[in-house]
Amino acid sequence: MSKSKLLYVTLASSLAILSTACGAKKTDSSNQPIKFSQAVPHKPIKKGGTLTYALENESPFTGIFSAEIADTSPDSEAAAPGDEALFDINDHYQFTNKGAASLKLNHSNNTAEIKVKKKVRWSDGKPVTAKDLEYAYEILANPKVQTTQYTSSLENIKGMAEYHRGKANNISGLEMPDGPNGKTLILHFKELKPAMMNSANGFFWEHAAPYHYLKNVPFEKLVSSPQIRKHPLYFGPYKMDKTVQGQSTSWSRNPYYWRGKPNFEHIYMSNITNF
Repeated sequence: MSKSKLLYVTLASSLAILSTACGAKKTDSSNQPIKFSQAVPHKPIKKGGTLTYALENESPFTGIFSAEIADTSPDSEAAAPGDEALFDINDHYQFTNKGAASLKLNHSNNTAEIKVKKKVRWSDGKPVTAKDLEYAYEILANPKVQTTQYTSSLENIKGMAEYHRGKANNISGLEMPDGPNGKTLILHFKELKPAMMNSANGFFWEHAAPYHYLKNVPFEKLVSSPQIRKHPLYFGPYKMDKTVQGQSTSWSRNPYYWRGKPNFEHIYMSNITNF
């Protein structure tokens, strides 16, 4: 329901209650309190079917389906069925290690160990690897990409600033102890920060990028490539089947989703401009 319709229903309901109250006797209105239900009944979620979802935005989404490159909220919303972050969080936005990857800080050597769970796979069936974690940082920091997601906070990772300025061919502070096809990435920081156990802290990235799928696309062409614009890969619950630029996205279940089968068989998201 749009905001305008919701306001109309609310006003209409309020006027109806007020009209009823004015027509009753004064002696009755003060002795008859209005009772409301204390809880919303919970019903089991039905399996299968299609969820149709409206994206209410002031303008069409741009259709950049990459967390490393996208810089608008509408793009993030349009990618939500498939784009799952590496880490789960609790009600206080603290990492819980129940997500697709675990996080462990080591204060003795200023490192963070990120380890991907074995069952986590991209929607094409390929496993998510340490290289996918590392490659996300390359996209963020490569000067040819020019993404707004790169911030000075990431330069707390050793070698990040040098790579971003084109003075190094790789990021020295990223270590893959089991190799690119392993599951572990170690980040070497200049110093650890108290906020690092909270999501959106800005000191490290919380997404992965499919290296095997994007490696042959030049960095400067990533933002316009069909791999990003039309056929993105995700390891979340749904895989994208189709997108109409700026208007809609269609999804079906990711058969390799590490948590199991999602409830809905399909999801259809359509953009609605709120003029």
